[in-house]
Amino acid sequence: YINMATNILKKIILLIPILFFTGCENESVQDETNPSQNTPEEDQIIIENSIETLMNCMEALETGSFSNLLIDLYDNIDDDSSDFHEIMLEAIEDIPNYQPLVDSDYPEEPFNIENYYGVYNYDMQTQVWSTTNSNSELKLIFPLYTNSTGNDTSITLSGMDEELMNIEDPIYIPTSLQLNVSHDNQNVFGINILDVDYNMSGEIPVPNEINFNIYMNPFTHEFEVDKLSSDTFTLLYSLSNDSGCVTQFDGRIKLLSTDYENLEDTDIDYITGEFTTNDMRLTFDVDTEYLFAIDDPTVIQLNNYIDVEVFNENTFLGEIEIQEDVDEDYYFNMIFTDGTSVNVENFSGIGLDADDFIQTLEEIFARYIDRLDDDE
Repeated sequence: YINMATNILKKIILLIPILFFTGCENESVQDETNPSQNTPEEDQIIIENSIETLMNCMEALETGSFSNLLIDLYDNIDDDSSDFHEIMLEAIEDIPNYQPLVDSDYPEEPFNIENYYGVYNYDMQTQVWSTTNSNSELKLIFPLYTNSTGNDTSITLSGMDEELMNIEDPIYIPTSLQLNVSHDNQNVFGINILDVDYNMSGEIPVPNEINFNIYMNPFTHEFEVDKLSSDTFTLLYSLSNDSGCVTQFDGRIKLLSTDYENLEDTDIDYITGEFTTNDMRLTFDVDTEYLFAIDDPTVIQLNNYIDVEVFNENTFLGEIEIQEDVDEDYYFNMIFTDGTSVNVENFSGIGLDADDFIQTLEEIFARYIDRLDDDE
């Protein structure tokens, strides 16, 4: 039964981004919301427009500077018959103080970034890296493409602290770090680790706080994990750019046990949270303790212990309910505020078994899919 319940939860998780990629706790939201005064048809259009906006944001992600750079670099390396990139990388081994790094077993042993501080410029003609001293950073400056006319790219690593994570096979992990990649004087990629704090429970690292972000021009991914108590954790993920695309997940999980090394599905008390994308919000509340205690739950019982509500800003549009067809396959209905029920597969942009949604994503990311297919 637990497998069946888990599959239902997975379907809900998949449904959420299909509807709106929408996020924080239900209690604070409920006090501020009002039921929609629109017709079901009008509210369905609001949701369908949200799906279209989400797809536009995904297109902006795929056509952004970082994505274009990846595609161009992939094609340039694929067409390179001169071993340009291989020669440049192998030349790093000839930098006088880099031999310890070449022989390093990182992450089984520390990286020790301060041993490699310096600014390193690659000369295309001599195929040699020259060195300038630095007391604070490791910076590589080099041509990115075989047809680059000069050093157009830099990778800068600084502010790195690390510590040994004493798991079964101990490794060193960064607890703070700044990594930036620039091309043609434009920042295209970056990783900023602000904090990694955890305690070991046996051989299981239990986070107290994790906070880092990844920049992929023009989008920033932010990740946060916080331990509120020994049995309660929050997870925050957001994806945003300066043009108004904002998608966020904010969830909370409460455990029934703090024996972290032996946790099972049945050790989850509840999962609550929220997804948001721009003006749309979807809240969820799963009473997993009671759900997993039922051997063969009915659809009514599933809906009693799984609550999914849909909002446009602070306007309540309706609920998502689980239904079962004659083949005992589950599907989802949107129940609008006046009681009207519509199968979400009938929403524009979703389609039967989410085929419209998947097809649109495949079209957006076709450049990547085509290249991956060609490599098979």
